[in-house]
Amino acid sequence: MKLNIFKTGLYAAMGLALAVSSCQKMDRPELKEILLDPEPPAYNPLKSLWSFENNITDEGENGLKGTVVNTSYVAGAKGQALKFGAGGYWVSDGRDTTVFPNEYSSLSYDSLSNLGSLTVSFWMNGTGPVVEAQGLFSIAHKSEFWGHFDVFLESNQAGMAPDDAYFKVHIVNDGVSADKEQWIDAGAASQLTGVFGKWTHIAFVYDAATSSFTTYRDGAPTGVANRILHGGTYGRLKFNNVGGIVWGTHQFMTTPSLTSNHGAEGWARSFNGAIDQARIYNKALSAAEINQLFTSKD
Repeated sequence: MKLNIFKTGLYAAMGLALAVSSCQKMDRPELKEILLDPEPPAYNPLKSLWSFENNITDEGENGLKGTVVNTSYVAGAKGQALKFGAGGYWVSDGRDTTVFPNEYSSLSYDSLSNLGSLTVSFWMNGTGPVVEAQGLFSIAHKSEFWGHFDVFLESNQAGMAPDDAYFKVHIVNDGVSADKEQWIDAGAASQLTGVFGKWTHIAFVYDAATSSFTTYRDGAPTGVANRILHGGTYGRLKFNNVGGIVWGTHQFMTTPSLTSNHGAEGWARSFNGAIDQARIYNKALSAAEINQLFTSKD
Protein backbone atom coordinates (compact mmCIF):
# COMPACT_ATOMS: atom_id res chain seq x y z
CA MET A 1 0.00 0.00 0.00
CA LYS A 2 2.79 2.38 0.93
CA LEU A 3 4.63 1.41 -2.24
CA ASN A 4 1.65 2.27 -4.40
CA ILE A 5 1.27 5.63 -2.69
CA PHE A 6 4.97 6.30 -3.20
CA LYS A 7 4.76 5.38 -6.89
CA THR A 8 1.68 7.53 -7.38
CA GLY A 9 3.41 10.53 -5.78
CA LEU A 10 6.52 9.96 -7.86
CA TYR A 11 4.57 9.81 -11.10
CA ALA A 12 2.68 12.98 -10.18
CA ALA A 13 5.92 14.83 -9.44
CA MET A 14 7.44 13.68 -12.71
CA GLY A 15 4.35 14.82 -14.61
CA LEU A 16 4.44 18.23 -12.97
CA ALA A 17 8.13 18.64 -13.75
CA LEU A 18 7.51 17.68 -17.38
CA ALA A 19 4.64 20.13 -17.67
CA VAL A 20 6.72 22.95 -16.19
CA SER A 21 9.60 22.08 -18.48
CA SER A 22 7.31 22.04 -21.51
CA CYS A 23 5.82 25.40 -20.60
CA GLN A 24 9.21 26.95 -20.14
CA LYS A 25 10.40 25.79 -23.56
CA MET A 26 7.23 26.91 -25.46
CA ASP A 27 7.73 29.82 -27.88
CA ARG A 28 4.97 32.34 -27.34
CA PRO A 29 3.86 34.26 -30.45
CA GLU A 30 4.34 38.01 -30.31
CA LEU A 31 1.13 39.89 -29.66
CA LYS A 32 0.17 42.04 -32.63
CA GLU A 33 -1.70 45.35 -32.55
CA ILE A 34 -5.43 44.80 -32.82
CA LEU A 35 -6.81 46.67 -35.82
CA LEU A 36 -10.35 47.90 -35.33
CA ASP A 37 -12.76 48.60 -38.16
CA PRO A 38 -12.83 52.33 -38.99
CA GLU A 39 -15.81 54.37 -37.94
CA PRO A 40 -18.34 54.99 -40.71
CA PRO A 41 -18.52 58.60 -41.92
CA ALA A 42 -20.70 60.94 -39.91
CA TYR A 43 -24.29 61.08 -41.12
CA ASN A 44 -24.96 64.02 -43.40
CA PRO A 45 -28.49 64.90 -44.55
CA LEU A 46 -27.05 67.05 -47.36
CA LYS A 47 -27.19 64.53 -50.17
CA SER A 48 -26.33 66.74 -53.14
CA LEU A 49 -24.85 70.21 -53.56
CA TRP A 50 -24.03 72.03 -56.76
CA SER A 51 -22.25 75.36 -56.29
CA PHE A 52 -21.54 75.58 -60.06
CA GLU A 53 -18.10 77.15 -59.60
CA ASN A 54 -17.21 76.73 -63.27
CA ASN A 55 -18.01 73.02 -62.96
CA ILE A 56 -21.01 70.74 -62.58
CA THR A 57 -19.61 68.68 -59.69
CA ASP A 58 -22.05 67.37 -57.08
CA GLU A 59 -20.17 68.18 -53.87
CA GLY A 60 -22.65 66.32 -51.63
CA GLU A 61 -22.61 62.74 -50.38
CA ASN A 62 -24.33 61.43 -53.52
CA GLY A 63 -21.60 62.72 -55.81
CA LEU A 64 -23.88 62.51 -58.84
CA LYS A 65 -22.06 62.69 -62.15
CA GLY A 66 -24.01 64.66 -64.71
CA THR A 67 -23.79 66.21 -68.13
CA VAL A 68 -25.02 69.54 -69.46
CA VAL A 69 -26.67 70.70 -72.66
CA ASN A 70 -26.55 74.34 -73.80
CA THR A 71 -25.47 75.89 -70.51
CA SER A 72 -22.91 78.52 -69.53
CA TYR A 73 -21.42 79.98 -66.36
CA VAL A 74 -22.39 83.44 -65.18
CA ALA A 75 -21.95 85.50 -62.01
CA GLY A 76 -24.10 83.89 -59.33
CA ALA A 77 -25.57 84.63 -55.94
CA LYS A 78 -22.26 83.31 -54.57
CA GLY A 79 -19.40 82.87 -57.01
CA GLN A 80 -20.55 81.38 -60.30
CA ALA A 81 -23.91 79.99 -61.40
CA LEU A 82 -25.22 77.76 -64.20
CA LYS A 83 -27.27 79.53 -66.88
CA PHE A 84 -29.61 77.55 -69.12
CA GLY A 85 -29.94 78.45 -72.78
CA ALA A 86 -32.79 77.38 -75.05
CA GLY A 87 -33.37 73.69 -74.40
CA GLY A 88 -30.59 73.68 -71.80
CA TYR A 89 -30.33 71.44 -68.71
CA TRP A 90 -28.11 69.48 -66.30
CA VAL A 91 -28.94 65.75 -66.12
CA SER A 92 -27.78 62.60 -64.31
CA ASP A 93 -29.04 59.03 -64.28
CA GLY A 94 -28.81 59.16 -60.46
CA ARG A 95 -26.96 55.87 -60.08
CA ASP A 96 -23.50 56.89 -58.91
CA THR A 97 -21.82 55.24 -55.92
CA THR A 98 -19.44 57.09 -53.61
CA VAL A 99 -16.75 54.97 -51.89
CA PHE A 100 -15.22 56.62 -48.82
CA PRO A 101 -11.59 56.05 -47.63
CA ASN A 102 -12.76 53.44 -45.12
CA GLU A 103 -14.47 51.53 -47.96
CA TYR A 104 -17.95 52.55 -46.79
CA SER A 105 -20.14 52.91 -49.88
CA SER A 106 -22.99 55.35 -50.41
CA LEU A 107 -25.36 54.55 -53.27
CA SER A 108 -27.05 57.75 -54.37
CA TYR A 109 -29.73 55.84 -56.24
CA ASP A 110 -30.98 54.39 -52.95
CA SER A 111 -30.83 57.83 -51.37
CA LEU A 112 -33.07 59.32 -54.06
CA SER A 113 -35.51 56.41 -53.78
CA ASN A 114 -35.89 56.56 -49.99
CA LEU A 115 -35.67 60.20 -49.02
CA GLY A 116 -38.30 60.19 -46.28
CA SER A 117 -38.36 63.94 -45.75
CA LEU A 118 -37.06 66.32 -48.39
CA THR A 119 -35.66 69.82 -48.80
CA VAL A 120 -34.78 71.24 -52.21
CA SER A 121 -33.25 74.72 -52.19
CA PHE A 122 -31.55 76.94 -54.76
CA TRP A 123 -30.94 80.50 -55.89
CA MET A 124 -32.58 81.53 -59.15
CA ASN A 125 -32.26 84.54 -61.42
CA GLY A 126 -34.62 84.44 -64.36
CA THR A 127 -36.21 86.63 -66.98
CA GLY A 128 -39.95 87.18 -67.07
CA PRO A 129 -42.64 87.02 -68.07
CA VAL A 130 -42.90 83.22 -68.07
CA VAL A 131 -44.34 81.86 -71.30
CA GLU A 132 -45.23 78.16 -71.32
CA ALA A 133 -44.14 75.85 -68.48
CA GLN A 134 -40.47 76.23 -67.55
CA GLY A 135 -38.91 73.28 -65.75
CA LEU A 136 -36.68 73.93 -62.75
CA PHE A 137 -36.04 70.51 -61.17
CA SER A 138 -37.22 66.89 -61.34
CA ILE A 139 -36.49 63.58 -59.68
CA ALA A 140 -37.61 61.57 -62.68
CA HIS A 141 -39.92 58.56 -62.93
CA LYS A 142 -38.88 55.98 -65.51
CA SER A 143 -42.34 55.22 -66.85
CA GLU A 144 -44.72 58.07 -65.94
CA PHE A 145 -45.38 61.41 -67.65
CA TRP A 146 -44.57 63.42 -64.51
CA GLY A 147 -41.67 62.66 -62.22
CA HIS A 148 -41.61 61.71 -58.56
CA PHE A 149 -40.86 65.30 -57.58
CA ASP A 150 -41.25 68.13 -60.09
CA VAL A 151 -40.83 71.89 -59.70
CA PHE A 152 -41.71 74.18 -62.58
CA LEU A 153 -42.95 77.66 -63.42
CA GLU A 154 -46.41 77.94 -64.91
CA SER A 155 -47.24 80.55 -67.53
CA ASN A 156 -48.04 83.94 -66.05
CA GLN A 157 -51.71 84.27 -65.16
CA ALA A 158 -53.94 87.28 -65.74
CA GLY A 159 -52.98 90.14 -63.45
CA MET A 160 -49.42 88.93 -62.83
CA ALA A 161 -46.53 91.33 -63.45
CA PRO A 162 -43.68 90.29 -65.79
CA ASP A 163 -41.34 89.67 -62.85
CA ASP A 164 -43.84 87.52 -60.92
CA ALA A 165 -43.51 83.72 -60.81
CA TYR A 166 -46.14 81.00 -60.46
CA PHE A 167 -44.56 77.89 -58.90
CA LYS A 168 -46.07 74.43 -59.22
CA VAL A 169 -44.84 71.34 -57.36
CA HIS A 170 -45.83 67.75 -58.13
CA ILE A 171 -45.10 64.71 -55.94
CA VAL A 172 -45.77 60.99 -56.35
CA ASN A 173 -45.19 59.03 -53.13
CA ASP A 174 -45.01 55.24 -53.48
CA GLY A 175 -44.98 54.99 -49.70
CA VAL A 176 -48.79 55.26 -49.62
CA SER A 177 -51.29 52.89 -51.20
CA ALA A 178 -53.83 55.48 -52.37
CA ASP A 179 -53.77 59.10 -53.56
CA LYS A 180 -50.05 58.87 -54.24
CA GLU A 181 -50.07 61.95 -56.45
CA GLN A 182 -50.16 65.40 -54.88
CA TRP A 183 -50.10 68.82 -56.53
CA ILE A 184 -48.98 71.86 -54.58
CA ASP A 185 -50.79 74.39 -56.71
CA ALA A 186 -52.38 76.91 -54.39
CA GLY A 187 -53.44 79.54 -56.91
CA ALA A 188 -52.55 83.03 -55.70
CA ALA A 189 -50.55 81.57 -52.78
CA SER A 190 -48.23 79.88 -55.29
CA GLN A 191 -47.59 83.17 -57.10
CA LEU A 192 -44.55 85.09 -55.85
CA THR A 193 -44.08 88.73 -56.79
CA GLY A 194 -40.84 90.39 -57.86
CA VAL A 195 -38.88 87.17 -58.34
CA PHE A 196 -37.14 87.81 -61.66
CA GLY A 197 -34.33 90.14 -62.63
CA LYS A 198 -32.38 89.43 -59.43
CA TRP A 199 -31.14 86.55 -57.31
CA THR A 200 -33.99 85.04 -55.29
CA HIS A 201 -33.62 82.15 -52.83
CA ILE A 202 -36.28 79.43 -53.10
CA ALA A 203 -36.74 76.35 -50.89
CA PHE A 204 -39.31 73.56 -50.84
CA VAL A 205 -39.58 71.55 -47.62
CA TYR A 206 -41.57 68.36 -47.03
CA ASP A 207 -41.70 67.04 -43.46
CA ALA A 208 -42.59 63.33 -43.33
CA ALA A 209 -43.35 63.47 -39.60
CA THR A 210 -46.25 65.88 -40.14
CA SER A 211 -46.96 65.26 -43.86
CA SER A 212 -46.62 69.02 -44.34
CA PHE A 213 -45.21 71.07 -47.22
CA THR A 214 -43.82 74.61 -47.09
CA THR A 215 -42.40 76.91 -49.75
CA TYR A 216 -39.84 79.54 -48.71
CA ARG A 217 -38.78 82.67 -50.53
CA ASP A 218 -35.68 84.58 -49.35
CA GLY A 219 -35.62 82.74 -46.03
CA ALA A 220 -39.28 83.22 -45.07
CA PRO A 221 -42.38 81.03 -45.57
CA THR A 222 -44.71 82.00 -48.41
CA GLY A 223 -48.48 81.58 -48.65
CA VAL A 224 -47.84 77.85 -49.06
CA ALA A 225 -46.87 77.08 -45.46
CA ASN A 226 -47.47 73.86 -43.51
CA ARG A 227 -49.83 72.57 -46.17
CA ILE A 228 -50.97 69.11 -45.00
CA LEU A 229 -50.88 66.38 -47.63
CA HIS A 230 -53.13 63.32 -47.76
CA GLY A 231 -54.96 64.28 -44.58
CA GLY A 232 -51.73 64.11 -42.60
CA THR A 233 -50.95 60.51 -43.60
CA TYR A 234 -48.69 61.07 -46.63
CA GLY A 235 -45.72 60.00 -44.49
CA ARG A 236 -42.24 59.12 -45.69
CA LEU A 237 -41.41 59.76 -49.33
CA LYS A 238 -40.55 56.61 -51.26
CA PHE A 239 -39.88 56.81 -54.98
CA ASN A 240 -39.98 53.61 -57.05
CA ASN A 241 -38.47 53.52 -60.55
CA VAL A 242 -36.32 56.62 -60.21
CA GLY A 243 -35.18 57.56 -63.70
CA GLY A 244 -32.57 60.16 -62.84
CA ILE A 245 -32.49 63.82 -61.90
CA VAL A 246 -32.54 67.02 -63.95
CA TRP A 247 -32.04 70.74 -63.31
CA GLY A 248 -33.30 73.39 -65.69
CA THR A 249 -36.07 71.54 -67.51
CA HIS A 250 -38.73 68.79 -67.27
CA GLN A 251 -37.95 65.06 -67.15
CA PHE A 252 -39.48 64.52 -70.60
CA MET A 253 -37.54 67.37 -72.26
CA THR A 254 -34.09 65.76 -72.05
CA THR A 255 -32.48 63.83 -74.92
CA PRO A 256 -33.19 61.01 -74.55
CA SER A 257 -36.24 61.49 -72.34
CA LEU A 258 -35.81 60.33 -68.73
CA THR A 259 -39.20 58.61 -68.97
CA SER A 260 -40.35 55.96 -71.42
CA ASN A 261 -43.86 57.41 -71.15
CA HIS A 262 -43.36 60.56 -73.17
CA GLY A 263 -41.09 62.77 -75.22
CA ALA A 264 -40.83 66.51 -75.69
CA GLU A 265 -43.93 68.69 -75.44
CA GLY A 266 -44.45 71.93 -77.35
CA TRP A 267 -45.74 73.74 -74.26
CA ALA A 268 -42.70 72.86 -72.11
CA ARG A 269 -39.49 74.88 -71.90
CA SER A 270 -36.17 75.04 -70.09
CA PHE A 271 -35.80 77.66 -67.37
CA ASN A 272 -35.01 81.05 -68.86
CA GLY A 273 -32.35 81.97 -66.34
CA ALA A 274 -29.61 80.72 -64.03
CA ILE A 275 -29.48 78.56 -60.88
CA ASP A 276 -26.89 78.64 -58.09
CA GLN A 277 -26.17 76.76 -54.83
CA ALA A 278 -28.62 73.94 -55.58
CA ARG A 279 -29.13 71.56 -52.65
CA ILE A 280 -31.00 68.33 -51.85
CA TYR A 281 -31.47 67.12 -48.26
CA ASN A 282 -33.25 64.02 -46.99
CA LYS A 283 -34.35 66.13 -44.05
CA ALA A 284 -37.00 68.78 -43.50
CA LEU A 285 -34.86 71.81 -42.72
CA SER A 286 -36.25 74.13 -40.05
CA ALA A 287 -37.27 77.72 -40.76
CA ALA A 288 -34.07 78.87 -39.03
CA GLU A 289 -31.93 76.59 -41.21
CA ILE A 290 -33.60 77.85 -44.38
CA ASN A 291 -33.06 81.43 -43.26
CA GLN A 292 -29.39 80.65 -42.64
CA LEU A 293 -29.02 79.38 -46.22
CA PHE A 294 -30.51 82.66 -47.41
CA THR A 295 -28.41 84.98 -45.24
CA SER A 296 -25.17 83.11 -46.02
CA LYS A 297 -26.06 82.86 -49.73
CA ASP A 298 -25.64 79.08 -49.57
